[in-house]
Amino acid sequence: MKKLLIILVLLILLGGGGAAAWWFFLRPQEEGAEPVVEEAPPPVLSQIGIGPFPVSVIKDGSPTREFWFQINLTFDNPENQAWVSERLPLVQDTMIAELHGLLPRKIVEQEGYNPEFLRERLRKVLAEKYGTGRFYDVTIVNMEIRELK
Repeated sequence: MKKLLIILVLLILLGGGGAAAWWFFLRPQEEGAEPVVEEAPPPVLSQIGIGPFPVSVIKDGSPTREFWFQINLTFDNPENQAWVSERLPLVQDTMIAELHGLLPRKIVEQEGYNPEFLRERLRKVLAEKYGTGRFYDVTIVNMEIRELK
């Protein structure tokens, strides 16, 4: 008798849960009722252009290549843009230091100085140093390579 009572209680709970799921999630919509769709407003984007600025690759004590970069920093929040505008020389110095460390490496040279790889590294370094939500995007607008040999 106890087993039947336990089975009956479980069936009532499962049936009630199934009915609630159908009622709230699977029930067809009533005619004339429009589905409620909340759309988030698109973010208002702004940007700061940095450059053009040079980055030299030095090997054996003499410059071998010179790179000229023009970079855009994109923001989805005006407070972040104001914060970066106040610290723009520090942000630019962070980017130049990372590029000076990356460009002489053999693996970067073998990949043909891929701008997408450089962009991802700049995004990562800026996010680590200044916070993950500070920059919406970092874009390399122009990268020119000049041989100095």
